[in-house]
Amino acid sequence: MVDFKNFSAILSCLDDYMVLKGKKEINDMEANRELDRAGLLKDSQPNPGSPLRDLLIKMRDSNILPQNIRQAYGTWTIKLSKTMAKLPLVNQFQYC
Repeated sequence: MVDFKNFSAILSCLDDYMVLKGKKEINDMEANRELDRAGLLKDSQPNPGSPLRDLLIKMRDSNILPQNIRQAYGTWTIKLSKTMAKLPLVNQFQYC
């Protein structure tokens, strides 16, 4: 299994893939297929996308899932991280 320290390499590989293909988001099966091709995460033949889903579930349960990865109705979607807006931190007591 891939440790969480290598996850930044996984995200940059997926970002490069999405930029190359002109996509703004991909699903977990397409992402795991690309990661297997790049040699970062071996894909499962009987259950395509399963290793990446397992990693994302562990990250979700540890509360360290990046904001560009979402799970809705059992489907994981990974968005291009460069399109995610960075929200400014607002101090609510700045005018007191």
